[in-house]
Amino acid sequence: AIREEIIIGTRSRDDSLQRGGARGQNLLGLSYDAATLDQSQARPTVRRGEQNPRVEIPASRWTYANSRAVELLPAGTRPEPGAIYEFHYPAKDPRVLGVGLAATRDLVSFLRAGAADPRGNPNPAGSGAKRTLAFGASQAGRFLRDFVRDGFNQDESARKVFDGVLAHTAGAGGVFLNYEFGQPNRTGTQHEDRTFPENTFPFSAARMTDPVTGKSGGLLRNDGFDPLWMETNTSTEYWQKGASLTVTDPLGQRDVELPANARAYLIAGTQHGATSGMTSTRGLCVNPRNPHSPTPAQRALLIALDEWVGGKAPPDTRTPRVMDGTFTTVDNLKFPAIPGIKVARRINEQGVLTDWVAPVYDMSKPYRVLITQIDADGNEIAGIRLPEIAVPLATHTGWNEYRAPYPEGELCDRDGSYAPFAANRAEREAKNDPRLSLEERYGDHAGYVRRVEQAVKQLVADRLLLAEDGELFIAKARSEEIAKRFTR
Repeated sequence: AIREEIIIGTRSRDDSLQRGGARGQNLLGLSYDAATLDQSQARPTVRRGEQNPRVEIPASRWTYANSRAVELLPAGTRPEPGAIYEFHYPAKDPRVLGVGLAATRDLVSFLRAGAADPRGNPNPAGSGAKRTLAFGASQAGRFLRDFVRDGFNQDESARKVFDGVLAHTAGAGGVFLNYEFGQPNRTGTQHEDRTFPENTFPFSAARMTDPVTGKSGGLLRNDGFDPLWMETNTSTEYWQKGASLTVTDPLGQRDVELPANARAYLIAGTQHGATSGMTSTRGLCVNPRNPHSPTPAQRALLIALDEWVGGKAPPDTRTPRVMDGTFTTVDNLKFPAIPGIKVARRINEQGVLTDWVAPVYDMSKPYRVLITQIDADGNEIAGIRLPEIAVPLATHTGWNEYRAPYPEGELCDRDGSYAPFAANRAEREAKNDPRLSLEERYGDHAGYVRRVEQAVKQLVADRLLLAEDGELFIAKARSEEIAKRFTR
């Protein structure tokens, strides 16, 4: 038997889902065909929150709609929004998903060095690529971590596949891929998919011994075929994906020195799936969601990665550190009391998964996951601080919580929170907001623009922002839209 976890309605930026469910979805879909439709061979359960006890659903309250879906009874019963439905059942026809790692290796190797394929078709890259770079975000970033760790950056002719890799928002984990009955669509967070394979040692590019499992190793193999390695994470990955373990020892007691061919960066105050043009609507979350985009830093670092392959060293690692106190625990986070903002007081804790089907998730000796300390505004004090954080108009976080009818108190997937500053002292005091107003911190709109110009100049000089993107930040700072925020 295998295990499924089905949650209806979460992991969406669609505001229409707030009233519950996924547009009338009544079926609970399965990843694999059931080997039998005999209900006695299956065991469904439901629970409201990840830590709540499982409640078995009796056979009279569910049925197989077909071999790939379960329906709750009586007919038309809708799943509870955000509740965790688990389904243990005998499955059949597992796919050999791990072949994707070899296929990626072989395709890129051919494009890089092949003249023609076995059928005589010429290499579409012509005489071959001079450099090969890989970029992957979220699931694709976790795939690249597995790809390098498992030795696929060496092809069958003992040649390097990727010269450089940039993995974004991968946290400390990989993909539930190279397993029998793998389910690579899964990604663990505090509420969703927490007890499926993802975060397993080694977490860091640095080689070390894990005091929890006794294993030794690192993400990089030191076999002559490692790529130049970059990883970027948002604030969310530190709360939800154990990202601190990429730069500390497994117990979070000390910083580790990354090898010379590795860099790590936190893009401060951003959230997992952020892109340009996002809005701050609440969606399924209790707080407005964070619209701050990490893309400008990603663009600069991708250029830096290409230059690194050409021989020019990239910017140094920029992450929180244990030694200087920029790493902290959720209990010691000094978040201000912002009116109307619900503060998250939990993270996605990490242990050792020994059985994903049962499941058995050993937290008797957990890994110590750390998050980034913040300033008086609630903004992170370490990492790459793009202008929205270096010269803020608001508080930006990488965490949020669900609101009803979804499970209140659970972390709202990988969304952050957003809370703009008051325009002036009178507005701030009327709201009882402890954060300085725009007027108090910048004087006026022109003062704000000058500060943004200074921040942009420094970020461009540090090669953490492209000059063309810096011009866009300055243009936005000068815009009528921003000017109006100083005159509310």
